[in-house]
Amino acid sequence: MSTDAISSTPPRNPPKFLNNVMKFVLASPLHSIFSKSLLLLTFTGRKSGKSFTIPLGYRQDGNTIFLFTDHKWWKNLVGNAPVTLHLKGKQVSGTAEVIEDKEVTEKELQTFLLVNPNAARAYSVTMDAAGQPDPNQLRDAARRFMHIRIHLA
Repeated sequence: MSTDAISSTPPRNPPKFLNNVMKFVLASPLHSIFSKSLLLLTFTGRKSGKSFTIPLGYRQDGNTIFLFTDHKWWKNLVGNAPVTLHLKGKQVSGTAEVIEDKEVTEKELQTFLLVNPNAARAYSVTMDAAGQPDPNQLRDAARRFMHIRIHLA
């Protein structure tokens, strides 16, 4: 048996009620309470053609937004899909880039957790006393999560 085995635990879904509350708050004048670490991502389903909006944690570096998910909706973003973000109280457009390179994902997830250490629990990563993520847990998380970059227009 390999020591590299990863739990196939299905992703945790936040309660629908909580997602709806976050969507309301992030799209309202009260957004500043959470908008430093959360945004709304809107995309179109590739099969259904329906519009979906979800709250997500993010990191921004210039005109690039970094997102991570362990849900299957990321497949809708393959092929540089156009997206809309509700970011810090403003509606902005961008293009999604799905990053499948797990080494890049690990590096970006580490940067994300250093900037947003309170998010570590959501990725099943513990931070040590010096504020560094556990390297084994980080590697496992990078293999479970998909990395998405949004390039703002």
